[in-house]
Amino acid sequence: MSNSFYMKTNPYQLKNIDFVDSIAVVCPRCSKKAVVSGGQPVSNTVGFEEAIQFTCTYCVYVLKYANTPKFPVFTNSKGVTKYARILFFDSQTDPYFNFPLWYIIETPWGIIWAYNLMHLEVIENYIGSKDRNRNGIPIQNDSIASRLPQWAKSAKNRETLLKLIKAKK
Repeated sequence: MSNSFYMKTNPYQLKNIDFVDSIAVVCPRCSKKAVVSGGQPVSNTVGFEEAIQFTCTYCVYVLKYANTPKFPVFTNSKGVTKYARILFFDSQTDPYFNFPLWYIIETPWGIIWAYNLMHLEVIENYIGSKDRNRNGIPIQNDSIASRLPQWAKSAKNRETLLKLIKAKK
């Protein structure tokens, strides 16, 4: 998706999962900025695991998601244990490898995180907006705007939050 898509779309329509195609993370080997690429908003696509890869251009560390271990998820009625990879969405880590996100901003009230720079810009635009009109968009509990904590939406915290976000960019 293009930058213009993200900038023109209301944060009441976008979800955090819309930004998993390229996730900025902290490399576990060198602590530099690395990327997890190939993620998809809909993860039930056959073969999606083959496309996901972690790459650090600083220390040349590469991991393929398809090569990560599977964990026991449940045992069926015939006593056969079923294994799967577990995804961790909507947290301060990438959903595939569970590496810490690069865009984690500690504030006096809590933490703001983003999967990538475009995601952070959508959050920044929402926090900076004085007019948060939904324009007829129905309430979606999983939208970016609904997932931000109340302190991040508060006008009294706006200036401080925008300074912290700008410093992280």
